[in-house]
Amino acid sequence: MFDEDIKIARPGSIKSSGRNEKAHSVSEEYDRENAKGNTIKAKTLGAQLAKEVIENINTFTMENEESGNGEMRIQRGILMTFAATISLENDVASTVVSQAAKNSFNSELEKKAPSLYKAVSDSGAFSFYYLAYRRGTEIDRRIGQTFAMLCSHDGDPVYQELGEAIYCWFRSLSLKKLQGSGIQ
Repeated sequence: MFDEDIKIARPGSIKSSGRNEKAHSVSEEYDRENAKGNTIKAKTLGAQLAKEVIENINTFTMENEESGNGEMRIQRGILMTFAATISLENDVASTVVSQAAKNSFNSELEKKAPSLYKAVSDSGAFSFYYLAYRRGTEIDRRIGQTFAMLCSHDGDPVYQELGEAIYCWFRSLSLKKLQGSGIQ
């Protein structure tokens, strides 16, 4: 290699890929949200939502469901977790605050309900729910259909309505918690 083959770039002559700018803006957003107290409030909100999932996992049991039936119980928990996640992703204005709430939610779920946390992490249920959600039309009904399918009752209107009810109820609960959180 010869010296003529080496080029030295002058400062400012290389175009930025945008990564530094994006990292800088996230850092600024974090500082701004932290100064308003929103990151602390988000962590509290995430922990509260996880507590609600755990406390309500046995709500909406089916008449013929055995007491402590693990699979139906887990499916209800996964659906409530999905509803909380959608609320935190779509109804919190700041991505930093949203991420802080989701991290807190997941951490609390992992500590207090490790089997549910593992099921959420290991199953493909979230992917199916996201597909139903992202279709954009009749979201509640599609979520209900997905719940019935995941419960091995595909096409069963009772399970579809149950899934729809769980989703709508927990979305509403999540939104009320968000509104009462004081996040600005």
